[in-house]
Amino acid sequence: MSSTAASPLHNLWSIVLSKVGGAHIELGDNIITTNNEVGPAPRAGGKAAAKGDAKGDLNYVKGVGRAFKIDSKLGRHARVHRKSAVELLTIPDHLSAKQAYVIVKLGIPSRSLEPLSDHLGIGKGAAAGVLGMDRATANRKVAKDDVLPTYAAESMLRLLELDAMARDTFETDEEAAAWLRQPHPMLDGETPLDCAKSGFGAERVKDILNAVKYGGVV
Repeated sequence: MSSTAASPLHNLWSIVLSKVGGAHIELGDNIITTNNEVGPAPRAGGKAAAKGDAKGDLNYVKGVGRAFKIDSKLGRHARVHRKSAVELLTIPDHLSAKQAYVIVKLGIPSRSLEPLSDHLGIGKGAAAGVLGMDRATANRKVAKDDVLPTYAAESMLRLLELDAMARDTFETDEEAAAWLRQPHPMLDGETPLDCAKSGFGAERVKDILNAVKYGGVV
């Protein structure tokens, strides 16, 4: 089967989800989905989500790597190797509160800063800054292969959701990343990345993106 190197965005999501599914990504021409358990892989909103207990919630979110739709702009699918299993990768447009909660609870490895930096086209220090971290703290976390602080992990997921919206709004991923980096007059001259450091700021950026895509008052 032919394959190609994973993009920074795929690398980023593989790290973000690594505590959930232990996933390693390899892009390929086909989708191969299997499961360590008998039966079909779980789907978002499936039976595991309805169990209601902590174990059911965790098993449900472990199905995240099999449940989301791959980014259609890539024109190919991804294989995720996990020990004896090969699972469908996710590049989600949106995370439910349950999915985001468990991802943050399990932890996002700090090595996600490098592909975040590469994907957005900013320096590693700037990538740490948009997550609310100073450079020294970020370097220490990366050196220890530690997880991001909770506030930074939450910022990471907010930023990835905005990135998905921007990629859906603009023609290319490069245009989307450039828009996020540029000061915006409707944000008092702040960049969308800087504004998204707070939850309310991220909602404001979403309003502007929706207005760009659909038209309307912002």
